[in-house]
Amino acid sequence: MNIMTVSVTERTREIGTRKALGAPGSAIRLQFITESMVLCLIGGIIGVVLGMLLGNVASSLMGYAAKPDIGIILLAVSFSMGIGVFFGYYPASKAAKLDPIEALRYE
Repeated sequence: MNIMTVSVTERTREIGTRKALGAPGSAIRLQFITESMVLCLIGGIIGVVLGMLLGNVASSLMGYAAKPDIGIILLAVSFSMGIGVFFGYYPASKAAKLDPIEALRYE
């Protein structure tokens, strides 16, 4: 959420320009929620890959076979994307409610 709030703050002029040109608030909200989801998707994939690598190392050291379940992997990545939607909604909504004139004056 903090990363998305900073992203909205840094791109206030861009948001103001888009709103001044007629972009509806829903388009701006969708842009930031999508950005948040992609960010969390990448983080989820990196987490799954690191977890599998460390799990394989630990299982080889302990002598047990580790078989990751594809359903659990998909659940973990889906949960990560859900977190992106949940915590990206407030900054996206904040961006969609900006006044175009005030946003263009910002800096």
